[in-house]
Amino acid sequence: MFQPAGKVKKSLKVAVFGESGVGKTWFALQAPGRKAVIDTENGTDFYGGKFDFEVIKTRRYTEVMKALDYIEANPEKYEVLIIDPITNIYQVLKDAGQLSAERRAEKKGKSGEDAALTFRDWGIIKNKFNSLISRLCNLPCHVIMTGWLKDIYEGSGDTMKKVGARIDADKKVEYQPDVIIHLEVDRQGNRFGVIEKDRTMTHKIKERVKDINFSEFLAASSQEGEASSLQIDSEVAEAEAEITVETAEEIKKVWLEKGLKPQALNAQVRRIYQCGFADMTQSQGQEFLDKLISAKEVE
Repeated sequence: MFQPAGKVKKSLKVAVFGESGVGKTWFALQAPGRKAVIDTENGTDFYGGKFDFEVIKTRRYTEVMKALDYIEANPEKYEVLIIDPITNIYQVLKDAGQLSAERRAEKKGKSGEDAALTFRDWGIIKNKFNSLISRLCNLPCHVIMTGWLKDIYEGSGDTMKKVGARIDADKKVEYQPDVIIHLEVDRQGNRFGVIEKDRTMTHKIKERVKDINFSEFLAASSQEGEASSLQIDSEVAEAEAEITVETAEEIKKVWLEKGLKPQALNAQVRRIYQCGFADMTQSQGQEFLDKLISAKEVE
């Protein structure tokens, strides 16, 4: 189960956020290497003559996922992927969820204007967005995600006060990237990056770095060892959900074709997985089925 830790093939996953005009896109485009950009707000329009990059302009979640499919299928084509900003993708998912809620209300003869997102709606939004973040962090190239700034407040009413800021998106985006930088510009026009997170240990947390550059972190990346990947949220959920009717029926079919006694199936499952046949997860069911089909002993 556990394995000795060794060298890991690692590309950088960086998130930068800040107010409009602080240089988020500029920071991203300064990264060396062949660059692909998913531009969600036409923010790269004036940079075509200053930097070399290829671009797709879209805010649609499905098109972004297709772009990731392309990069995964062509791992040598780009050294850097930039998504600028990722906030727009999160907003589109929320807007789509709200539209669905309004349509459901109207079908029931209610006013769509009063419709609110349900827990299920939020679950779908979060699952899609979090799966996107996991896929971005699994790509075989450096990834830079830019985002809008969202102020954090504590208290209520007259006692409410600003206590900080974070990237404007689901909180999952704060956990998976290796580096998170809050970009700022002072009154003299000097650009700074405040280090919110740095697994590379290039800078200290809360260090304020003038003219911060993506290249500063490159020494922490590595092309040696095995590639490290995250489990995708949607795939994990699918595997850990209860066994599907289709998989259960296929197991029963193959079990009987092997000439095994029907009454022995539940006991065999319980011996291996410490649960009854009906309580298996989809991943357990698929594993059990694969062993049956390959004629291996089910142990």
